[in-house]
Amino acid sequence: MLRNIKRVLLIVSMLVVSIGILALAGTSEVKAADAGTDKIIVGSTKSVSSLPLYAAEQSKLYTKNGIDVELKLYDTNAELNQAIANNEINVAVTDLVNYSSFAKGSNWKIGSTMPGYNGLVANKKYKSIKSLKGKKIAVDKKDISGYYLKNLLKKKNKMKLSDVKIKQVDSESTRVSDLKDKKVAAAILSDPSISNAKANGAKVLNKQSYKKDNGNILVFSKDFLSKNVASTNSLYSVIKETIRDINKQGYVAYDMVLSKYGVSDKAVGILNNMDSLSMKKPHKVKSSDFKKTFKYAKSKKMYKGKISLKKFSYSIKQVKK
Repeated sequence: MLRNIKRVLLIVSMLVVSIGILALAGTSEVKAADAGTDKIIVGSTKSVSSLPLYAAEQSKLYTKNGIDVELKLYDTNAELNQAIANNEINVAVTDLVNYSSFAKGSNWKIGSTMPGYNGLVANKKYKSIKSLKGKKIAVDKKDISGYYLKNLLKKKNKMKLSDVKIKQVDSESTRVSDLKDKKVAAAILSDPSISNAKANGAKVLNKQSYKKDNGNILVFSKDFLSKNVASTNSLYSVIKETIRDINKQGYVAYDMVLSKYGVSDKAVGILNNMDSLSMKKPHKVKSSDFKKTFKYAKSKKMYKGKISLKKFSYSIKQVKK
């Protein structure tokens, strides 16, 4: 009899332990699920490289894919970097050179490339890049625009940065205004600022192809991504779908988005008259591109230390080579 009672008590004890384990497991699953529902707060400047994110908002693709996304626009990279430092955002559209300035010692890493391009725009009296020798060019020396100008002068025109006068202007809209007011002879801009400048009568002397990688990237806070792998992959699905739509429709379907970037009506018309687009989908940053831009950043004392793409990038399921 006593043996039977002990056996019953043992079975009961085992059941109690099992129930406790299941309860804990259930709690862990809830916590894991909760951890993956953080709001995705994306910061960017007013550049075409962030257009897919705003186009997706217009098309309500975030809601359709079950992710909560908030978008924040900044006038300059300096303001964007401050938002990163203040933890106001957990994802950012930036470029490799600007990223190098805060990469070391931060928990922000590269997720993928993003589409986008820069151009050299000059007052129409200047007919060629060589005619800008000794003239003032507005750039942001701390981002990809300075790197683009250096390569453009060297590779195609056998010139150096020292052959022109560099004026540091953080804001692209201010560069457009300075160009219009003839405070500078030329400026490095991205669209839609390129089109704003063209609408003011400026001439594009060179423009990168939007079919190529031009140093634009999407970066993530480690604290966010480690808890939100599923929603991050959903974000990339949305971006890819939106880029397909932009390539089919062009800019014409996104006038409401362009108005948020401060694009004039005339500039919208210029954008809408562009040849068919072929933006590249997000993919892994090429090691050669990373090394070249970080070497440039190192030469400009924006970055110190070992140059390692592996150290500064994430492996994300939706991001392929």
